[in-house]
Amino acid sequence: MKKVVILSVFFLCTITSCVSIRKQESVPQKVLQEVQSNVINLEQAEDLPFSALNGYFLKSNVKLSPEINFFTIGTLNKLKKITGITKAMSDSVVTPNFNDEIVIIIAMKPSKNFNIISIKRICTLNNDIYIDYEVSQKEAVDLGYFVSNVYIFKVQKPKIIINACFIDANKEITVLPFGNRNVKSPIDISDMLKNYTGVYKGTFPISNTENIMSVELNLKSDYTFYLKQTYLSLNGKTFESSGKWYPNSDLASFVLNNNKNFSFYFTDRNTIEKLSDNDEKINPGMYTLKK
Repeated sequence: MKKVVILSVFFLCTITSCVSIRKQESVPQKVLQEVQSNVINLEQAEDLPFSALNGYFLKSNVKLSPEINFFTIGTLNKLKKITGITKAMSDSVVTPNFNDEIVIIIAMKPSKNFNIISIKRICTLNNDIYIDYEVSQKEAVDLGYFVSNVYIFKVQKPKIIINACFIDANKEITVLPFGNRNVKSPIDISDMLKNYTGVYKGTFPISNTENIMSVELNLKSDYTFYLKQTYLSLNGKTFESSGKWYPNSDLASFVLNNNKNFSFYFTDRNTIEKLSDNDEKINPGMYTLKK
């Protein structure tokens, strides 16, 4: 029995050693280790349907590194910021349904070599998405002009997405936090409900005026909330509301009563920031609440 255990451990270590992580600064080391160890279990992972998103191109003002580039997109506004629609296909282009889908882009810098980017498999395991891709060169000749090497596709969205993990043919992994995530975002639902709920307080400026309001938000672990807004310059007029709050799929942000005008982002365990109705940061520091 001991020999079998030793051989199993050796086999596990051998497989794991074949998988490497590209240098990552925006992802905690513990997460990278978990992603690396999970690769050997992807046979049990759930496949996610995906299909090419035709008619879109990457805008020229999008900065690309010399190597491979990855983008994960969860909102229509972000898609419009970095992609355009070809005129020839403008009448037949499909707009993704971001309630059920996300868009992923794999891109290389324009070059005079024609590269084919293909997807072998996409699956989900432990709230992470794994994209197994391959880049092959159709002809190793100079075309004499620059071509874009980009593949844009849509994927069925899981309920929770923590990271998108891109695996190339050499088993080298690039890990990209999804949505608004940062290194201080909740690691899972349990962490969010235990450490990120509580009473947050602060002041917000009132649009197009010099006035401010006092804001108190009690975020409860049973997914209910109580919100109190007091207009300090209007004789202390107060508005109170309550209801349900819903975490977004990245667990880095949430919305009150499914109202996009009341979306917030977890900066850390003790701080939240208001987001725009496009789930983007408005002005860091100006719309901040603290415990």
